[in-house]
Amino acid sequence: MSALPSLRQLQYLLALSETLSFGRAAKMCHVTQSTLSAGIRDLEAILGQPVVERTSRRVSLSGFGRDILPYARATVEQAEKLIDQARARRVPLTGALRLGVIPTIAPYLLPDILPSLRKDYPHLDLHLREDMSARLVSALDRNDIDAALIALPYDTLGMEHMDLFSEPFVLVRADHAAPLPARIALSALKNQTILLLEDGHCLRDHAREACQLQEQSTKKGFSATSLPTLLQMVQHGYGHTLLPAMAARAGLLPAGLEIHEFTAPQPTRTIGLIWRQNSARGAEFRLLGRHIAANVDHG
Repeated sequence: MSALPSLRQLQYLLALSETLSFGRAAKMCHVTQSTLSAGIRDLEAILGQPVVERTSRRVSLSGFGRDILPYARATVEQAEKLIDQARARRVPLTGALRLGVIPTIAPYLLPDILPSLRKDYPHLDLHLREDMSARLVSALDRNDIDAALIALPYDTLGMEHMDLFSEPFVLVRADHAAPLPARIALSALKNQTILLLEDGHCLRDHAREACQLQEQSTKKGFSATSLPTLLQMVQHGYGHTLLPAMAARAGLLPAGLEIHEFTAPQPTRTIGLIWRQNSARGAEFRLLGRHIAANVDHG
Protein backbone atom coordinates (compact mmCIF):
# COMPACT_ATOMS: atom_id res chain seq x y z
CA MET A 1 0.00 0.00 0.00
CA SER A 2 1.34 3.43 -0.92
CA ALA A 3 2.31 5.84 1.85
CA LEU A 4 -0.22 8.62 2.41
CA PRO A 5 0.37 12.21 3.53
CA SER A 6 -0.44 12.83 7.18
CA LEU A 7 -2.95 15.44 8.28
CA ARG A 8 -0.12 17.25 10.04
CA GLN A 9 1.86 17.51 6.81
CA LEU A 10 -1.17 18.92 5.02
CA GLN A 11 -1.66 21.44 7.83
CA TYR A 12 1.96 22.52 7.38
CA LEU A 13 1.35 23.03 3.66
CA LEU A 14 -1.78 25.11 4.31
CA ALA A 15 0.06 27.26 6.86
CA LEU A 16 2.90 27.84 4.39
CA SER A 17 0.45 28.81 1.66
CA GLU A 18 -0.99 31.48 3.95
CA THR A 19 2.25 32.89 5.41
CA LEU A 20 4.89 32.12 2.73
CA SER A 21 7.30 31.89 5.65
CA PHE A 22 8.63 28.77 7.38
CA GLY A 23 9.01 30.71 10.63
CA ARG A 24 5.49 32.15 10.67
CA ALA A 25 3.96 28.88 9.48
CA ALA A 26 5.75 27.00 12.29
CA LYS A 27 4.41 29.50 14.81
CA MET A 28 0.89 29.10 13.42
CA CYS A 29 1.17 25.31 13.78
CA HIS A 30 2.78 25.53 17.24
CA VAL A 31 5.88 23.60 16.18
CA THR A 32 9.55 24.45 15.64
CA GLN A 33 10.69 25.62 12.22
CA SER A 34 12.88 22.52 11.83
CA THR A 35 9.87 20.27 12.56
CA LEU A 36 7.76 22.01 9.96
CA SER A 37 10.58 21.93 7.37
CA ALA A 38 11.05 18.19 7.96
CA GLY A 39 7.31 17.64 7.58
CA ILE A 40 7.27 19.46 4.24
CA ARG A 41 10.27 17.43 3.01
CA ASP A 42 8.50 14.22 4.02
CA LEU A 43 5.36 15.36 2.18
CA GLU A 44 7.41 16.04 -0.95
CA ALA A 45 9.01 12.61 -0.68
CA ILE A 46 5.61 10.91 -0.43
CA LEU A 47 4.18 12.88 -3.36
CA GLY A 48 7.31 12.69 -5.47
CA GLN A 49 7.01 16.38 -6.34
CA PRO A 50 8.28 19.62 -4.75
CA VAL A 51 5.45 21.59 -3.14
CA VAL A 52 7.60 24.55 -2.11
CA GLU A 53 10.17 26.61 -3.99
CA ARG A 54 12.91 27.84 -1.68
CA THR A 55 15.39 30.61 -2.41
CA SER A 56 17.65 32.61 -0.15
CA ARG A 57 15.22 35.53 -0.34
CA ARG A 58 11.73 34.08 -0.34
CA VAL A 59 9.47 31.04 -0.08
CA SER A 60 6.68 30.29 -2.54
CA LEU A 61 4.55 27.32 -3.45
CA SER A 62 5.41 25.38 -6.56
CA GLY A 63 2.82 25.03 -9.29
CA PHE A 64 2.10 21.53 -8.00
CA GLY A 65 1.86 22.85 -4.45
CA ARG A 66 -0.77 25.37 -5.52
CA ASP A 67 -2.68 22.70 -7.46
CA ILE A 68 -3.06 20.40 -4.46
CA LEU A 69 -4.11 23.11 -1.98
CA PRO A 70 -7.87 22.49 -2.50
CA TYR A 71 -7.37 18.76 -1.80
CA ALA A 72 -5.27 19.47 1.27
CA ARG A 73 -7.81 21.95 2.62
CA ALA A 74 -10.75 19.61 1.98
CA THR A 75 -8.95 16.70 3.67
CA VAL A 76 -8.14 18.73 6.78
CA GLU A 77 -11.67 20.13 6.94
CA GLN A 78 -13.19 16.64 6.75
CA ALA A 79 -10.94 15.49 9.60
CA GLU A 80 -12.00 18.51 11.66
CA LYS A 81 -15.66 17.69 10.98
CA LEU A 82 -15.02 14.19 12.32
CA ILE A 83 -13.71 15.72 15.56
CA ASP A 84 -16.64 18.16 15.64
CA GLN A 85 -19.12 15.29 15.33
CA ALA A 86 -17.48 13.47 18.21
CA ARG A 87 -17.44 16.65 20.33
CA ALA A 88 -21.09 17.41 19.54
CA ARG A 89 -22.08 14.02 20.99
CA ARG A 90 -20.39 14.94 24.25
CA VAL A 91 -21.24 17.86 26.50
CA PRO A 92 -21.91 20.97 24.33
CA LEU A 93 -19.58 23.97 24.42
CA THR A 94 -16.56 22.04 25.58
CA GLY A 95 -13.12 22.03 24.01
CA ALA A 96 -11.73 24.64 21.62
CA LEU A 97 -13.97 27.23 20.00
CA ARG A 98 -12.42 29.94 17.81
CA LEU A 99 -14.74 32.96 17.91
CA GLY A 100 -14.26 36.08 15.79
CA VAL A 101 -15.67 39.41 17.02
CA ILE A 102 -15.71 42.76 15.21
CA PRO A 103 -14.04 45.74 16.98
CA THR A 104 -17.31 47.65 17.45
CA ILE A 105 -18.70 44.73 19.47
CA ALA A 106 -15.74 43.14 21.26
CA PRO A 107 -14.87 45.76 23.94
CA TYR A 108 -18.51 46.35 24.85
CA LEU A 109 -20.16 42.92 24.63
CA LEU A 110 -17.39 40.60 25.86
CA PRO A 111 -17.42 41.93 29.45
CA ASP A 112 -21.10 40.93 29.61
CA ILE A 113 -20.75 37.40 28.29
CA LEU A 114 -17.29 36.13 29.28
CA PRO A 115 -18.02 35.73 33.02
CA SER A 116 -21.23 33.81 32.37
CA LEU A 117 -19.58 31.61 29.74
CA ARG A 118 -16.80 30.79 32.20
CA LYS A 119 -19.36 29.97 34.88
CA ASP A 120 -21.82 27.96 32.78
CA TYR A 121 -19.32 26.26 30.46
CA PRO A 122 -16.08 25.86 32.43
CA HIS A 123 -14.63 23.36 29.93
CA LEU A 124 -15.01 25.70 26.94
CA ASP A 125 -11.58 26.66 25.58
CA LEU A 126 -12.47 30.00 23.96
CA HIS A 127 -10.05 31.58 21.48
CA LEU A 128 -11.02 35.14 20.50
CA ARG A 129 -10.02 36.95 17.31
CA GLU A 130 -10.92 40.62 16.89
CA ASP A 131 -11.04 41.83 13.29
CA MET A 132 -13.18 43.60 10.70
CA SER A 133 -16.21 41.81 9.26
CA ALA A 134 -14.71 41.12 5.83
CA ARG A 135 -11.63 39.45 7.27
CA LEU A 136 -13.67 37.44 9.78
CA VAL A 137 -15.97 36.13 7.03
CA SER A 138 -12.90 35.16 4.98
CA ALA A 139 -11.35 33.47 8.02
CA LEU A 140 -14.59 31.58 8.61
CA ASP A 141 -14.67 30.48 4.98
CA ARG A 142 -11.07 29.21 5.30
CA ASN A 143 -11.94 27.40 8.54
CA ASP A 144 -9.48 29.56 10.49
CA ILE A 145 -12.27 30.35 12.97
CA ASP A 146 -15.44 28.47 13.93
CA ALA A 147 -17.99 31.28 14.32
CA ALA A 148 -18.13 35.07 14.39
CA LEU A 149 -20.11 37.82 16.09
CA ILE A 150 -20.81 40.56 13.56
CA ALA A 151 -23.36 43.28 12.85
CA LEU A 152 -26.02 42.48 10.29
CA PRO A 153 -27.02 42.85 7.54
CA TYR A 154 -23.79 41.67 5.92
CA ASP A 155 -23.03 39.48 2.92
CA THR A 156 -22.66 36.04 4.51
CA LEU A 157 -23.20 33.85 1.45
CA GLY A 158 -22.54 30.23 2.36
CA MET A 159 -22.98 30.90 6.09
CA GLU A 160 -25.67 30.16 8.62
CA HIS A 161 -26.65 33.12 10.77
CA MET A 162 -28.61 33.68 13.95
CA ASP A 163 -29.98 37.09 14.92
CA LEU A 164 -29.24 37.68 18.61
CA PHE A 165 -30.61 41.15 19.38
CA SER A 166 -31.08 44.63 17.97
CA GLU A 167 -29.58 47.73 19.49
CA PRO A 168 -30.33 51.39 18.75
CA PHE A 169 -27.94 54.00 17.49
CA VAL A 170 -27.46 57.18 19.52
CA LEU A 171 -26.00 60.57 18.65
CA VAL A 172 -22.80 61.46 20.52
CA ARG A 173 -21.48 65.03 20.53
CA ALA A 174 -19.41 67.45 22.57
CA ASP A 175 -21.22 68.77 25.62
CA HIS A 176 -20.22 72.34 24.72
CA ALA A 177 -22.07 72.20 21.36
CA ALA A 178 -25.30 74.12 20.75
CA PRO A 179 -28.10 72.65 22.90
CA LEU A 180 -30.28 69.81 21.62
CA PRO A 181 -33.16 67.98 23.32
CA ALA A 182 -32.30 64.75 25.15
CA ARG A 183 -34.31 62.81 22.54
CA ILE A 184 -34.18 63.91 18.92
CA ALA A 185 -35.75 62.94 15.62
CA LEU A 186 -33.63 61.64 12.75
CA SER A 187 -34.45 64.83 10.87
CA ALA A 188 -32.29 66.74 13.39
CA LEU A 189 -29.19 65.23 11.71
CA LYS A 190 -29.94 67.00 8.45
CA ASN A 191 -27.88 70.11 9.21
CA GLN A 192 -25.26 68.46 11.42
CA THR A 193 -21.72 67.41 10.54
CA ILE A 194 -21.60 63.66 11.15
CA LEU A 195 -18.24 61.92 11.54
CA LEU A 196 -18.05 58.18 10.86
CA LEU A 197 -15.39 55.51 10.65
CA GLU A 198 -13.52 55.26 7.37
CA ASP A 199 -14.76 53.21 4.42
CA GLY A 200 -14.46 49.47 4.98
CA HIS A 201 -15.96 49.49 8.48
CA CYS A 202 -19.44 47.96 8.49
CA LEU A 203 -20.45 50.35 11.29
CA ARG A 204 -20.14 53.22 8.80
CA ASP A 205 -22.54 51.53 6.37
CA HIS A 206 -24.97 50.43 9.08
CA ALA A 207 -25.08 53.90 10.65
CA ARG A 208 -25.64 55.60 7.30
CA GLU A 209 -28.39 53.18 6.31
CA ALA A 210 -30.14 53.08 9.69
CA CYS A 211 -30.04 56.85 10.11
CA GLN A 212 -30.92 57.59 6.48
CA LEU A 213 -27.76 59.62 5.90
CA GLN A 214 -26.63 60.67 2.48
CA GLU A 215 -22.89 60.58 1.74
CA GLN A 216 -22.75 64.36 1.50
CA SER A 217 -24.04 64.67 5.07
CA THR A 218 -20.94 62.91 6.42
CA LYS A 219 -17.68 64.78 6.57
CA LYS A 220 -15.24 63.00 4.28
CA GLY A 221 -12.36 65.31 5.11
CA PHE A 222 -12.04 63.55 8.47
CA SER A 223 -12.25 59.84 9.11
CA ALA A 224 -10.99 57.49 11.77
CA THR A 225 -9.96 53.85 11.89
CA SER A 226 -11.19 53.26 15.44
CA LEU A 227 -13.93 54.44 17.78
CA PRO A 228 -11.51 55.97 20.35
CA THR A 229 -9.98 58.16 17.62
CA LEU A 230 -13.43 59.10 16.34
CA LEU A 231 -14.52 60.14 19.83
CA GLN A 232 -11.45 62.33 20.26
CA MET A 233 -12.40 64.18 17.07
CA VAL A 234 -15.92 64.69 18.44
CA GLN A 235 -14.50 65.91 21.76
CA HIS A 236 -12.53 68.58 19.95
CA GLY A 237 -15.48 69.91 18.00
CA TYR A 238 -14.95 68.43 14.54
CA GLY A 239 -18.54 67.18 14.43
CA HIS A 240 -20.94 64.64 15.95
CA THR A 241 -20.98 60.87 15.54
CA LEU A 242 -23.38 57.95 15.66
CA LEU A 243 -22.65 55.03 17.97
CA PRO A 244 -24.42 51.78 18.80
CA ALA A 245 -25.88 51.99 22.26
CA MET A 246 -23.52 49.37 23.75
CA ALA A 247 -20.56 51.62 22.92
CA ALA A 248 -22.20 54.65 24.55
CA ARG A 249 -23.02 53.25 27.97
CA ALA A 250 -22.33 55.37 31.02
CA GLY A 251 -18.71 55.14 32.04
CA LEU A 252 -17.43 54.07 28.63
CA LEU A 253 -17.40 57.45 26.91
CA PRO A 254 -14.63 59.99 27.56
CA ALA A 255 -15.46 63.11 29.55
CA GLY A 256 -16.87 66.06 27.64
CA LEU A 257 -19.34 64.07 25.52
CA GLU A 258 -23.12 63.77 25.75
CA ILE A 259 -25.58 61.24 24.37
CA HIS A 260 -28.87 61.89 22.58
CA GLU A 261 -31.33 59.06 21.93
CA PHE A 262 -33.63 59.09 18.91
CA THR A 263 -37.40 59.19 19.03
CA ALA A 264 -39.35 56.28 17.54
CA PRO A 265 -38.78 54.64 15.20
CA GLN A 266 -35.21 54.37 16.49
CA PRO A 267 -32.44 53.49 14.04
CA THR A 268 -30.92 50.12 14.95
CA ARG A 269 -28.37 47.51 13.96
CA THR A 270 -28.69 43.74 14.49
CA ILE A 271 -26.02 41.70 16.24
CA GLY A 272 -25.76 38.17 14.89
CA LEU A 273 -23.71 34.99 15.12
CA ILE A 274 -22.56 33.34 11.88
CA TRP A 275 -20.93 29.99 11.08
CA ARG A 276 -20.33 27.75 8.07
CA GLN A 277 -23.31 26.01 6.52
CA ASN A 278 -23.70 22.32 7.39
CA SER A 279 -21.28 22.61 10.29
CA ALA A 280 -21.51 19.64 12.65
CA ARG A 281 -21.50 22.16 15.50
CA GLY A 282 -24.55 24.10 14.32
CA ALA A 283 -26.67 23.16 17.36
CA GLU A 284 -23.77 24.09 19.61
CA PHE A 285 -23.43 27.52 17.98
CA ARG A 286 -27.16 28.14 18.41
CA LEU A 287 -26.75 27.32 22.09
CA LEU A 288 -23.90 29.85 22.24
CA GLY A 289 -26.09 32.42 20.49
CA ARG A 290 -28.92 31.93 22.98
CA HIS A 291 -26.46 32.26 25.86
CA ILE A 292 -25.08 35.53 24.47
CA ALA A 293 -28.55 37.00 23.85
CA ALA A 294 -29.64 36.10 27.39
CA ASN A 295 -26.62 37.68 29.06
CA VAL A 296 -26.34 40.99 27.24
CA ASP A 297 -26.71 44.08 29.41
CA HIS A 298 -29.05 46.35 27.47
CA GLY A 299 -28.82 49.08 30.08
